[in-house]
Amino acid sequence: MKLPDKLQNFRPYPAMAGTPLARLDGNESCFTLPEDILDEIAEAVRAVELHRYPDPYAAEVCALAEAFWNAPEGSAVAGNGSDELISIALSALLPRGGKLLVCDPDFSMYRFYAAMYELECLGESRRLSGVPDVKEVVAKGMEAGAVIFSNPCNPTGQALPPEDVLRIVESLDCPVLLDEAYADFIDGGKHTLLPYIERFKHLIVFKTCSKNLALAGIRLGFAFAGETLRDILRAVKSPYNVSATTQAAGAAALRRPEWLRANAGRLVEAKNRLYHRLSQWARTRPGVSVTDTATNFVLLAVPDAEDVYKHILSQGISVRLINGLLRVTAGTDEETERLINALEGLE
Repeated sequence: MKLPDKLQNFRPYPAMAGTPLARLDGNESCFTLPEDILDEIAEAVRAVELHRYPDPYAAEVCALAEAFWNAPEGSAVAGNGSDELISIALSALLPRGGKLLVCDPDFSMYRFYAAMYELECLGESRRLSGVPDVKEVVAKGMEAGAVIFSNPCNPTGQALPPEDVLRIVESLDCPVLLDEAYADFIDGGKHTLLPYIERFKHLIVFKTCSKNLALAGIRLGFAFAGETLRDILRAVKSPYNVSATTQAAGAAALRRPEWLRANAGRLVEAKNRLYHRLSQWARTRPGVSVTDTATNFVLLAVPDAEDVYKHILSQGISVRLINGLLRVTAGTDEETERLINALEGLE
């Protein structure tokens, strides 16, 4: 069978299958929703008319998301995770052969989608700080059809201050796709450009329910934009892209914003404990270093990272191996200790 050239080197996204004892690879919340919220979600899902198509605009859950993130009214578009919305935006805003500026290293799906839509990726290499160089992004963005980057960054875990991100947006007139999947972990969620989406018509801000909102399993995310780009996203997405059960579950959870906001703080505390325990373990081991982040994960640099990764996995603990580094999601205290015990077993 003859396949298009663009498919020759495609590989599935390296998501962990199975049920490891400690799942520290996906950057999800290690804390589940409390029983009372789970009960409210169950009640909402039971009330769904499964024989009917869902609301194509997911109006109720979009309104609740706008309130949760203090976004302008009517600015949200719901998707099957923010990944779907990023894919839709790239396919709609750039023609085949269009130039997309990606700030490497960054979320691997940006280049995946670019390849699917036969876009040309321009690369901007991050400095040692792990964040984009503002001047270089602006310079290369001038020749791009769109710019995309995460802030804080996955996988470096570092963040540009909002004023630096704003400088990028102010300096460009091409679409700027800003992925804020981890922004809620900084300063109580104030580390965001959502207040600027009506002022800058070329800005799209993406948010996810899969991190601090503890809703990775329902696959729900949002794109926030001014009227022009919002209407484009609504026009080009699939009519019923978010299931009725996902809409109901997301709305039930977003009606309890206090717990959801507090969970970001709990995850930061868990990340800080993980960083402390890994730093203790690394202190007497040559060639080992631990990098703190502005997210819910830390980075572990070890000699022979692939061998260490395989050893950890053999002990029932999943982490991510990325560019020779181990990215470790914050877990419960028990999961953190399992990881430390597995690492100590290397000796």
